[in-house]
Amino acid sequence: MPAVTVENPLALPRVAAPAEAVARPVLAVTTAPSGFEGEGFPVRRAFAGINYRHLDSWGSISTDAR
Repeated sequence: MPAVTVENPLALPRVAAPAEAVARPVLAVTTAPSGFEGEGFPVRRAFAGINYRHLDSWGSISTDAR
């Protein structure tokens, strides 16, 4: 569910950049690696082949109801 619902999303006010903001150049535009999901449909993963546990600051969480 969206946090804000309006009739025309293009009418939302723009957020002003801070006065100390500095424009930075784009270093690269890349395409995510592609692969296939378990059912065989194509997907693109930003972190393909990476163990996601290393990205989780909480570590592994057991969802076992014991």
